[in-house]
This record gives sequence, structure tokens and C-alpha cells, in this order.
Amino acid sequence: MNHMVSVRTEELTGPALDWAINAIEGDQQPDTGQLQLFALPDAEQLITKYGVWVDVGHRHPWLADITNDPFNRQPGETRTIAVFRAMVFAKRGATVKVPAELITNN
Repeated sequence: MNHMVSVRTEELTGPALDWAINAIEGDQQPDTGQLQLFALPDAEQLITKYGVWVDVGHRHPWLADITNDPFNRQPGETRTIAVFRAMVFAKRGATVKVPAELITNN
């Protein structure tokens, strides 16, 4: 089994964010080495399916929310990242466990 680490939802990026979305929306949990075999849902599909609020932010390029609470808005460098983070926050909370090898150190 993969070593899992806790990451704040607002800090999820790249493969770790993709993995978290697949864990919620996918039919099965992808192994970290097979992530590329799973198709990610489109942000527009999630917006329609879950009624995601998404808009341009002031301090952040994009903000998104599914919980209807302005304090739960999730930031994103892109619209898709904001929507994905809002989805993870609504379904898993402010902190999620992801495989350690998916965390990129910038």
C-alpha cells in the first residue's frame, strides 16, 4: 500500500489533485502509477452536476464553492483547479490524504 500524507485541500495541485478528483468521481480508485489511465471529469461537467459556484477572485485568480458558504471558497490558479479543489473540499474536507509520491515540491 502507498504511503499516504495529509495535504490541505487549497494546496492540492497536479497529480495529487487529479488523484483526489478520481477518488471522488471515478468508478475505482486509481493506483498512483496508473493515474494516466483514468479520464478526469471536465470542470464544466462538475459545475453542472454539482451546481458549483465559480468566479474570478480578487486575491486569487479564481474561486469556487459547492457548499454555499463564502468562507469555504477554494482558490485556484485556473478555473479548473478552483472547481476541482471545491469538489474535494465539499466531499473530503479541508485536509485530504493522498499518496506521498504524488506531492510535488516546488
